[in-house]
Amino acid sequence: MRYADFFGKTKRDAPSEISDATLRLAFRAGLIRPMPNGQWLYLPLASNVLSQMFWMLRGELKELGAQEIRTGAEVALDALGATEIQSYKQLPARVYWRSDGVTRLTFASLEASLDAAQQIQRVFDKVASDFFSYAGIAARSARDTHDTRVWYADAPARDLEVFRSDAGAYAATRAAAAPFKAPAPPETPQPLQEIETPHCETIDALARFLNVPTSRTAKAVFYSAEGRVIFAVIRGDLQIDEDKVKRALGVHALRWATDDEIARVGATPGFASPIGARGATIIVDDSIVNSPNLVAGANRADYHLLNTNAPRDYKPDVVTDIALARAGDPSPDGSGALELARGIALGQLAAPRELDASFLDVNGKARKLFAVEMVFDLGAVLLAHVGAHHDDRGIVWTRALAPFDAHIVALNADKPEVAPVLARVIDALELQGLDVLVDDRNESAGVKFNDADLLGMPLRVTIGPKTVAQNIVEFKARQEDGARAVALDALAQAIEQWQDRV
Repeated sequence: MRYADFFGKTKRDAPSEISDATLRLAFRAGLIRPMPNGQWLYLPLASNVLSQMFWMLRGELKELGAQEIRTGAEVALDALGATEIQSYKQLPARVYWRSDGVTRLTFASLEASLDAAQQIQRVFDKVASDFFSYAGIAARSARDTHDTRVWYADAPARDLEVFRSDAGAYAATRAAAAPFKAPAPPETPQPLQEIETPHCETIDALARFLNVPTSRTAKAVFYSAEGRVIFAVIRGDLQIDEDKVKRALGVHALRWATDDEIARVGATPGFASPIGARGATIIVDDSIVNSPNLVAGANRADYHLLNTNAPRDYKPDVVTDIALARAGDPSPDGSGALELARGIALGQLAAPRELDASFLDVNGKARKLFAVEMVFDLGAVLLAHVGAHHDDRGIVWTRALAPFDAHIVALNADKPEVAPVLARVIDALELQGLDVLVDDRNESAGVKFNDADLLGMPLRVTIGPKTVAQNIVEFKARQEDGARAVALDALAQAIEQWQDRV
């Protein structure tokens, strides 16, 4: 490929609105361009890399018996399984498909049992580990919602937020992260007792008045969503994560409930509890049901109740984790404190799930299908590779993912003595199975060398009138500081030796 013919060239700088260092480097190297709709366009150099990753993964998937399907949208596995699978003889059934401009690759396996689904999940995990190693990325994993695991690479300017222990193995996305919830001492539930608590409209004021830790109190927060009042309850030492509340209740937005809305469900702001409330959706943090004899509001001003217990005294509609994780909180695994890291999501592996689709087993009995899905974002993997492999001059591609193996810098390529040597060098590289990018533009040596460093192909070979006169080429691996002279007659041997080292 002649660089002069390549669609998408290097740039001296990136637009100021691109603040992420990796994205700026990828822009300057001619890999990506921003589109008006906020998406990224992957130029031919990047497309080469994406194709290499796809073909590597495609080989792994074919070994597992997967077949490619094509679609313009996401695949509904329930419908696919119900339509295509009737008998156990068709299982396992494995498919993969590409979406988002072929940068997103999804692999799904339909299995006859949960055990089989868990087994293929472990196989998927090994495929992912091998792939990230091949791509030269130190991928981390974090728990996400619905028992999904996300793979990511550290990237301080990207938008994936992960809470992880600074001393242990815990890691979870912001959506799934939970703070450490100190276990409450085991106690026998005690009878309810109403007490007067004047001017105790906050948890801190209540805890001081009763001389108890905030973990012995229950905090009520009221929201309104889609025409209903949401009554959220959490232990007093914790904060509510509103995004968790929205996900748990399947609503898109929350707003603070008005005093009139709160009064309409039978609660009193500042002194509220679900006991005696009516008409509200009650969602409680799991810390509440695991903590006996909490102090909560009595639903009348200046009074609280001692020894409230759920579900003895009220029946929550939803019990789940709705607690907000914060940097500096003790890690839930008991090791160290939580730190907030940012990264770029590379892919995810979902937990096995039962489908709304059945098949007939060997005895002719109808059984539910199980499915496991694994997703790779190949565009993100490309950017993570660039972020991990670069220096102050440009990208330093590994041989596995480089758009081209070798970059020929041809100086004064229009000179009659240079052209036949250039053809000879191209043939020597291609005979060794290398993909070659040739820069024979009418540009200065400085411009061409700077572009070669920016593009970062693993091997640079330089020819020009001076090298032709000496019957040599200049041979330089990207990570090396200087070039060395190689006789033209020894070029094939030098290429073989280089390939043995990379």
